Amino acid sequence: MYYAGVDIGGKNVKMGIVDDFGNIASSMEYKTQMERGYDAILLEMIGNIKSLCDQAGLEFEELRGIGIGVPGIVNSRAGLVMSCANLNWKGVDLANDVQNLTGKVCKVCNDANCAALGEQRFGSGRNYKNLVFITLGTGIGSGIIIDGNLFEGLGCAGAEAGHMGICIDDESECACGNKGCWESYISASALVAQTKRAVQKNPNSLLAQICEDGVSGKSVFIAAAQGDATANSVIEKYIGYVTYGIIGLTNILHPQAFVLGGGIANEGATLILPIKKMLNEYIDNNGFYPYVDVVGASLGNSAGFLGAAALVM
Repeated sequence: MYYAGVDIGGKNVKMGIVDDFGNIASSMEYKTQMERGYDAILLEMIGNIKSLCDQAGLEFEELRGIGIGVPGIVNSRAGLVMSCANLNWKGVDLANDVQNLTGKVCKVCNDANCAALGEQRFGSGRNYKNLVFITLGTGIGSGIIIDGNLFEGLGCAGAEAGHMGICIDDESECACGNKGCWESYISASALVAQTKRAVQKNPNSLLAQICEDGVSGKSVFIAAAQGDATANSVIEKYIGYVTYGIIGLTNILHPQAFVLGGGIANEGATLILPIKKMLNEYIDNNGFYPYVDVVGASLGNSAGFLGAAALVM
C-alpha cells in the first residue's frame, strides 16, 4: 500500500510517496512561496502529489491517504492548523480541505512530531517503542513516542521540550517570548551566540581566526577538530546544556532512547557520545535505573514526510 507524506516548511515543501515499510517510491522538494497564500499552496501540493504518483508508476486512486506535517500549533485530532507563523496560517481546516479536494483520508500533525514518528517507524528509533526525538536546529523541535504512539498532550499542544524553563533567573529571551527556555541554550542560534562570546574573550584563539569571515553552528566544531582549547571549552559547556535538559526529560519519562536530529547533531559522535556518557553516569549515580540510549537521527530531510505518511498508515 502507498501513502503520500508532506512536510510543509516556511521555505520549502518536501514530499514523497511511501510504502508500508518506509520505502520512498518518489519524492520532491520545492519552494513554499508562502506569500502566495493558503489556497495556492494547497492546490500546488495536491498537484505535486499527483505528479509523484505518476513518477512512481501509480494511479492517484491507489493512494491510501495523505499525511501532512506543519510547523506550529496543530490540533491533529481535528485536522486543524491552529497557528503557523511561518506560513501565516491561523485556524486552517487543512485535513478537511485536502479530503474534500482529493477524496483521500488526510491526517495533519506538527512537523517535529512527524519527524519523531518517522525516525521511530523507519529510522534510528525503529528498535524503540519509547523515545524522545529532539532537533538541534535554528530552533528546537521535539516529539515524544510512548508505546509506539505519539504523545501530544492536551489539545495537541504538548511535547514542546525546547520551551522547558531550565533557568528561572535567565535574562535571555527566547523566540517564544519567555525567558530561560532550554532552546535559548541549545539551538544553533544559541551556539552561535556562545561562540561569539568566546571569541570576544579569546581574540587570539584559532576559533577567533576561523570566525573572522562569519560564525555558524559549525565554526566551533571546526576549531575543536584542530585542537583549539577555546572551542573545546564552548563545546563542553554546550554539551552540558543539552544533557541537562535530557536528564530532566529522563527523570520524567525515562524513555528507551533519545534521537537527536538537526544540523548540530550531524557532528555525530563528537556530540552524541559525551551526552550519552554524561546522561548514564547521572542515572547510575541516582540508583540502578535502566540504561538510556542516545543516537543520531538517520533519515535526514526525509524524516518529516516519512512520519507524515505514517500518520495515515
